[in-house]
Amino acid sequence: GDVAVKAGRIVQVGRVDDAAAKVIDAEGQIVCPGFVDPHTHYDAQITWDRLLSSSAEHGITTVAMGNCGVGIAPCRPAARELLIDDLVTVEGIDKDVLAQGIEWGWETFPQYIDAAEKRGTALNLAFLAPLAPLRTYVLGSEANERAATPAETKVMAQMLRDAMDAGAWGFSTTASRQHIGHGGKPLAARLAS
Repeated sequence: GDVAVKAGRIVQVGRVDDAAAKVIDAEGQIVCPGFVDPHTHYDAQITWDRLLSSSAEHGITTVAMGNCGVGIAPCRPAARELLIDDLVTVEGIDKDVLAQGIEWGWETFPQYIDAAEKRGTALNLAFLAPLAPLRTYVLGSEANERAATPAETKVMAQMLRDAMDAGAWGFSTTASRQHIGHGGKPLAARLAS
């Protein structure tokens, strides 16, 4: 069959009779859309690895980040080590790699997305706003110890709206008892009411 592409989007599949500016004969080839990896933890890696080679080498064209309620945005400068420790304990990412590799250049989630766009990447990035950093941003070190107050929840809800307006696809959380955060305490996302 035929595949018609206009302005970078597939607009028709099947028999296309309209004239085209350019025709590519792909007979004997496979023509398909990109492949999406819906569960990655590239949140930090995108700051030092624009290719995301382990996914790119396997044909992945889009990655979703921010899974399991962990990530590195939003983040106040004073909380950077807390969020790094969360990635170490939940995802088993080496602390030295994170501490040396992350090129911090944001505080809010919209700033994080903007920084990623400015750096550029070989793959398409889909952002989920992880709940643990949101809670840590608002509750500080108490995020791993208690539920948020109604006023704190309102602040986080507005921050999530801001993240969505900036391009986040949604948010992620976890209830897994195996997800231990910094200091050996439950990951902050687990204590959400």
